[in-house]
Amino acid sequence: MSGFTLLLVLLSAITHAGWNLAGKKAGPSIGYFWLASLWGLLLGLPLVLPFTWPLLLALTPPIWAWLLLSGLFQALYIWGLAEAYRRGELSTLYPLIRSSPLILLLLGSLLLGSAERITGGAVLGIVLIVGGCFFLPMQRFADLRLSHYLNAATCFALLAATATAGYSLIDDLATRAMRELPGLQLHDAWVALLYVVLQAGSAALWLGLAMLLPGLRRQWRNAPPPLGSSLFTGVMMLLTYALVVWAMATARDVSYVVAFRQISIPITVALGIGLLGERLNPPKVLGVAIVVVGLLLVVLN
Repeated sequence: MSGFTLLLVLLSAITHAGWNLAGKKAGPSIGYFWLASLWGLLLGLPLVLPFTWPLLLALTPPIWAWLLLSGLFQALYIWGLAEAYRRGELSTLYPLIRSSPLILLLLGSLLLGSAERITGGAVLGIVLIVGGCFFLPMQRFADLRLSHYLNAATCFALLAATATAGYSLIDDLATRAMRELPGLQLHDAWVALLYVVLQAGSAALWLGLAMLLPGLRRQWRNAPPPLGSSLFTGVMMLLTYALVVWAMATARDVSYVVAFRQISIPITVALGIGLLGERLNPPKVLGVAIVVVGLLLVVLN
């Protein structure tokens, strides 16, 4: 990856870790992230429309369909994220959520015929990143057994991870189609910004439909989400995905971008331990070290 792509992904990783920490501290819920997605749409649309109006008018029905599907995957990701964080530690679950999509994206690249752009060293790095994350839920090395992972928090974390892989592949296809629309001369950054604002609106639509369920309406009435925290999360989510989509436009393969985004794993583990008082133990240290080695392999290849 180029230095510019690395910078975009690094900035995205920092903002991603920041809004995950904010969401965990605020008490994650569907209502909280619905409000955050709505903030992203309401604040982002007036900023980007004056510069991207011709692009918006030129969007084709297939691109709108990609946006709806991406929003659905984003909503599933948010549901999995909220339910996982309600049940477990940030420093344990975040790495599982972030790393697992790499294998799915690698398989997606094989199916889409773009795997020849991924080097052997990068594949090894991806495997190390995913493998290192499976040490993180352990309190001691004797905990390395299947039963330790068979719980609701891990299941929701894997749902979030699968949804991440889904919207990452769709975002790459959709923004590629947007950049190839005839007669438009827009910088990749503006394409990325318009896309993520519309994606936030799509996610807010799906989450809003979920909020019609009686249980979620009751949860909203009993514990309305904090406006300040949801505003911060909405802005950070928008910035995070804008940087990622922009990085995708400059990378050889989307798997490289998603792989290096895992730099947010050691950042978030440190935040969870330092700010939330979560436990630091030998398996967690080893897992983070393996992830860092995997990241270096991805960057160098």
